[in-house]
Amino acid sequence: PDLKDIDPVVLKHCHAAAATCILEAGKQKADVSAISACLEDCKLDKERIEQFCTEYQVFKPELVTVVSSSIGRSPLHITDVSWRLEYQIK
Repeated sequence: PDLKDIDPVVLKHCHAAAATCILEAGKQKADVSAISACLEDCKLDKERIEQFCTEYQVFKPELVTVVSSSIGRSPLHITDVSWRLEYQIK
């Protein structure tokens, strides 16, 4: 109800951006100072940055566990590639 005046498309983009930020922070195992610096670059005010970092610290262990189990412990690697060269002579 609080967000009913916001355009649904803008709200969807904001949600996707926030989710991406949280997941990348968990994937990189970022500390509070790195997250804070990133959010300061995005022009967020200090109060919101502190609130975000506090909540992130609370849920960080669970987030890292979920992200680690979904992407695995090793970096992604290529298993098969098929190359084809296409060209035209004019």
